[in-house]
Amino acid sequence: MKPQYPLFSQVALTGDLPQYHLKRGDIATIVEHYHHPESPEDGYSLEGFDVPQITIEVTASQIMPLSDYLREEAILSKFRNLSEHQQKQLEEYLDFLLQKDQTTPVN
Repeated sequence: MKPQYPLFSQVALTGDLPQYHLKRGDIATIVEHYHHPESPEDGYSLEGFDVPQITIEVTASQIMPLSDYLREEAILSKFRNLSEHQQKQLEEYLDFLLQKDQTTPVN
């Protein structure tokens, strides 16, 4: 099975891992890929996190490409700078787009 993420690419955590004292957005490098026999998800070993000699194992859903995480953070930063009224308008527009996307037939 081809790995979803290449070895030695940088990724960010999609959620907190309290057992390792890591938080969503912490950045690491993929050092190993493996197939979970009991799971449909690939597994990855990560190193980095500014903690020497620590390797953790995660599933594909627990990480995202660093570029995607940075893009999300940039969007959230812009959102936080909007007024409350503008935030509400944007949320309504996003709901409209999502609803439209769900009702538009795929060719």
